[in-house]
Amino acid sequence: MTIVSISGSEFLIADQPTYVDRFVEGHKVQGLLFNVRAVQATFDDANPGTRHLWAYPDTGEWDPERNVDEFCDALESWRDHGVLGFTINFQGGGAYFAPETYEQFDNNGFTSEGELKPAYASRIERVVARADELGMVVIAGLLYCVHLKKMTESAIWRVCDQALAFLEGTGRKNVVIEVANEVEVCLRHSGYEMFRPELTHEMVVRLRETYPGFLYSASQGGMDVETGRCMPPPSLIDAVDFVLVHGNGTRAPQLDAALKAILATPAYRANPKPIVINEDSPGMPNFEVAWRHGVSWGYFDQGFGGAQAWGGDSYIDYRSRSREDVYENLSGFQTPPVNWCINTEHKRAFFKRVAEVTGYPGDGSS
Repeated sequence: MTIVSISGSEFLIADQPTYVDRFVEGHKVQGLLFNVRAVQATFDDANPGTRHLWAYPDTGEWDPERNVDEFCDALESWRDHGVLGFTINFQGGGAYFAPETYEQFDNNGFTSEGELKPAYASRIERVVARADELGMVVIAGLLYCVHLKKMTESAIWRVCDQALAFLEGTGRKNVVIEVANEVEVCLRHSGYEMFRPELTHEMVVRLRETYPGFLYSASQGGMDVETGRCMPPPSLIDAVDFVLVHGNGTRAPQLDAALKAILATPAYRANPKPIVINEDSPGMPNFEVAWRHGVSWGYFDQGFGGAQAWGGDSYIDYRSRSREDVYENLSGFQTPPVNWCINTEHKRAFFKRVAEVTGYPGDGSS
């Protein structure tokens, strides 16, 4: 059984730090958790008006079981490159950001009353079990902004209760919790005060009291230290088990400044703990900044339909491209249908570099 825990600022798996004794260029790699944003691993769309948008190019149909099977099949290759974590979400993520799609698709593991859907739960259980077999950590998100406007506040609390009770019932110990993805965006969509960044710690404390067997955090959006945008408040840094931040839209110098600021806060210095970026970009300059600060980094590759995703000095705007019409060429990890293999230049650059930094062998696919 894969058991994840934390000691100081390090992640442990089976009581041993990840990447044990690994140092590169004088920087400690031990204790980090390199990860991938894979929130569509359990994707399905209950809206018949948008479901057709996710059809596989080789069959002309969307198939949630194929999606989760192919995801689980790809995980061993990810692990062999040194990726030991990934993020899923009971309410998925942004599949496609055109308003007529984003406001209508229904990838939600819960009914509007907050009841967990059995088919969705089954897919999550399969993903968690496969990660357990491979010695990987699942960052399980509970809430995603676009679905919250359809729910009452009491239904949202029911979502949290049902998700945590379900995960607890699996008996797996390789799961950590992201209570909400980008709380300030959740606030904007729902209007509920519980998602104010300065109040988010109250959600963490409340859920931990009821389900103490998990490690907890919550994320905000892309950080900007100069304006203070999406910088975690001291109350949240103090309450969480690991600090969860995003690098979206942030170039390497800005990410460097934001991470230095977090590391220097009195709240963090008083109680150091892991800092994890679980959503950023395909931008490897940000990866290099993060791990050199002792911060775990998460690869986020929207692919088709996404905002600008940068690598090196160039921007790639996938919105200007036609959707790939060959399965083998499907880009990204977030706009379904997804090819979960390491099949593009951006993916290969990330997985190859993680293998180099961690000392993992890779498997030839990078």
